[in-house]
Amino acid sequence: MKSINTELNPLPFEKVSVIEAKSVLDGADMMPKTEVKRWEFFRRQEDRKDHDLCELTYQWFAKLPANEKPWELARYFPRITNELARTWERPAACMRFLEQLLLDNRGGRQGFPVSVAREIMTLQHYSNQVVFSSASHAQGVAHH
Repeated sequence: MKSINTELNPLPFEKVSVIEAKSVLDGADMMPKTEVKRWEFFRRQEDRKDHDLCELTYQWFAKLPANEKPWELARYFPRITNELARTWERPAACMRFLEQLLLDNRGGRQGFPVSVAREIMTLQHYSNQVVFSSASHAQGVAHH
């Protein structure tokens, strides 16, 4: 007598929305098209000044230690470098800005070249050091 294989193999499946499941049953052309947000309509108009570093940026750059200066960022992305210089003195805003540069919260962003991303991460680390050392120094002065 042959034995019957009683081992049950789970069926593979993937989670889908009700709309996706219905579209499979009704036919693919019934599937609603997902709207893709076109960010270029939300981006502000490019200005000629976006291609040049502003005076504040030069001053900020001069204050940074040599190994923290974002040369590639300034060369290829002056508008972003200018914005970074404007936010640098406001730690919370600066950290938010640096995080937004590194994260793709809009989907489909090209991203920075590796050298530029590395400079942004270096600035993020340096900013954290400056903020925390200033805060701990201020606390130490307050306790004395």
